[in-house]
Amino acid sequence: DASMYAHYLFNAFDTAQNGSVKFEDFVMALSILLRGTVHEKLRWTFNLYDINKDGYINKEEMMDIVKAIYDMMGKYTYPVLKEDAPRQHVEAFFQKMDKNKDGVVTLDEFIESCQEDDNIMRSLQLFENVM
Repeated sequence: DASMYAHYLFNAFDTAQNGSVKFEDFVMALSILLRGTVHEKLRWTFNLYDINKDGYINKEEMMDIVKAIYDMMGKYTYPVLKEDAPRQHVEAFFQKMDKNKDGVVTLDEFIESCQEDDNIMRSLQLFENVM
C-alpha cells in the first residue's frame, strides 16, 4: 500500500501547501533530485520528512514516514520484517541525526549527519546519470 507514502511525496512537491502541485513545482523538484547539489537534495529530503513544516523532524513525523515506507514495501519482504522494525529504524535515525539530543532533528543536523554517511551520499547519486 503506497497511498500514505504517495501522500507525503505529494506534500513535498506541493511547495505552496495549497493542495495542488503545479507543473512548475513538479519540474523544480525533479530538477533538484536529478541535477541538484548535495545540499539541495538533502534540503528537499528534509522537507519530505518534516511533515508539519515546522523546521524540525520529530520522532512522530519520522515514525509516520517510516511506517508508510514499510507499508509500501509490504508484509512479504525477505527477510521478514519484525513488528518493531519501524520503531527501531526511527531510534537509529535519531541516534545518528539528533546531534544535541534534544528530541528533534534540524536541517543542519540532518545535512551534517547525511554528509558523514557514505551510504546516504551514494544513494543521492543514484539518479545523476538518468537523463
